[in-house]
Amino acid sequence: METLTTMDTPTTIGLAAAATTAGAYALYRRLLPKPIPGIPYNHAAVNSLLGDIPAMIRENSDSSGAEWIVAQAKKHPGPLCQLFMQPLGKPFLLLSDYREAQDVMLRRSNEWDRSDWSIEMLSGVGASHHINMKAGPAWKAHRRLLQDLMTPAFLHTVAAPNIYDSVLGLIQLWDLKAEASGGRPFSALDDIYDAAMDAVISFSFGTAFPHRAVQTQLKSLKDGGEEVLEKAREGAIDGYPIYFPRAAIHETIQATYKASKSIGEVLEFPRARFGWYWKKFVTAEREATRIRHTYIREQVDAGVERLQARSHDEAGGEDWVRSAVDLMLDRETKFAAKEGRDPVYWSPTMRDEVLGFVIAGHDTTSTTMLWGLKYLTDAPAVQEKLRAALRKAHVGAVEESRLPTAQEITHTTIPYLEAVIEEILRLAGTLPILERQCNRDTTVLGHFVPKGTTMIMLGVGPGITEPGPVVDEASRSQTSQAAAKERGIRAWEVEGMGEFRPERWLTGEPGAETFDSTAGPMLSFGNGLRGCFGRRLAYVEMRIMITLLIWRFTLLECPEKLSGYGAMDELTRKPRDCYVRLGRAA
Repeated sequence: METLTTMDTPTTIGLAAAATTAGAYALYRRLLPKPIPGIPYNHAAVNSLLGDIPAMIRENSDSSGAEWIVAQAKKHPGPLCQLFMQPLGKPFLLLSDYREAQDVMLRRSNEWDRSDWSIEMLSGVGASHHINMKAGPAWKAHRRLLQDLMTPAFLHTVAAPNIYDSVLGLIQLWDLKAEASGGRPFSALDDIYDAAMDAVISFSFGTAFPHRAVQTQLKSLKDGGEEVLEKAREGAIDGYPIYFPRAAIHETIQATYKASKSIGEVLEFPRARFGWYWKKFVTAEREATRIRHTYIREQVDAGVERLQARSHDEAGGEDWVRSAVDLMLDRETKFAAKEGRDPVYWSPTMRDEVLGFVIAGHDTTSTTMLWGLKYLTDAPAVQEKLRAALRKAHVGAVEESRLPTAQEITHTTIPYLEAVIEEILRLAGTLPILERQCNRDTTVLGHFVPKGTTMIMLGVGPGITEPGPVVDEASRSQTSQAAAKERGIRAWEVEGMGEFRPERWLTGEPGAETFDSTAGPMLSFGNGLRGCFGRRLAYVEMRIMITLLIWRFTLLECPEKLSGYGAMDELTRKPRDCYVRLGRAA
């Protein structure tokens, strides 16, 4: 018996090794990405457990991840392809057809909702924010809490004056820097971020929040006097920008900036959940979260005190409202009374909705404004035409040698200004990709799509800023075809699609143009039920910022090495740099 066992041992080991190898190989094959039949994909991806991730890293060293995704849409034939962007994960669809993307978001929201991928990516900052929820009763309750924040009353009487005051602070800072720079360019990145942050903080919390970013920089330069400015000038080299010292900003503002950066950092992980898990052990991350939650709690508590001390008129007026928090607390009071319960003023819902309002209100607008400054700098003819249109519309301000007021800006329609804003939004790609996930088996352009599939749609690229693929009309959804028959098909002329031409948004004879917001494809705010909640606020912010900056300054040409359009990914697609060389507008 011992002899038999000894003789069989090598055979047994060999068989076990072969079985283990075969089993491991079978498991490996089973874990490899499985493409959806009939839709193009990168063949190397289906032979790697990491899918497209190695190629994305290898090919993406000098560009943003979003730009790599746009490149994939152009790499494959047709308007639909698939990517494997998560280890051991399902394929993502990539749709590069504007009409079908619009149809999915606008007319098929019952089957396409917020994706698990997006929720995983954003929930590390505000898990209870409505953007991280599927559509349903809870999501609707969150949106109702915010519904007053996009009314004309709030936008014109609360938001606009605070935005205006923040931009005035930026103008004071840039007046000082323009004089000190001696015609040299300087970076606008931090200044625009700060001005947008001051604006959103002001209309979110009112005067109860004492800290501001732009005023901190302005005070630092003024207190430093000529010595600080002279030191900055001495360090400048011809042909290169001048760098001004940056004063430390308050920890509450710094912690708010950190939220957007953290989202960008987790994008570098194969799965966002791994990034958020790692960040739980990072001391600086935990401290930033603590600071954000603490100051928001303080502002909500201050708002409750104002709410309880208010004296409404008999008609229930809201003249006491001075901030977004005031309106949200008032709305919670009304909901509680209607539902027969005590109001809950402090909760994860209130905390994360306030935080999300601040982060989104700052980050998207500041990023878009930075791209706008670059486009306007590189298009002096557009800049001059815009300035002329502004001064023609605001005659009183011209006659009195002053800036237009906030009320004048928000209550005056200037078609060319609207066209400039829309063209900046179209080209900027602040949110270059949009996403949805299907909650049932469905079809897209004639292809079967299984339940749970995430689909990415492009906010820039084919069909919007460059020619898109030809699509067989018969392959489109019935709702897409019906919309085309009812409303017609809007598309940009192929020539010059990627150029900055605000005139494409205008109709009518010269001198009597009107702005047409539906002139052609644009998805900067998404669409439909899950479209951008803050769209109206973004337009108010941009209208005020562009009007005042172009009224006051001429954006002079910068050296080519400072005028690139490279981008980086955080919460938004940001320019790597943005320099301005300012002259005083005549």
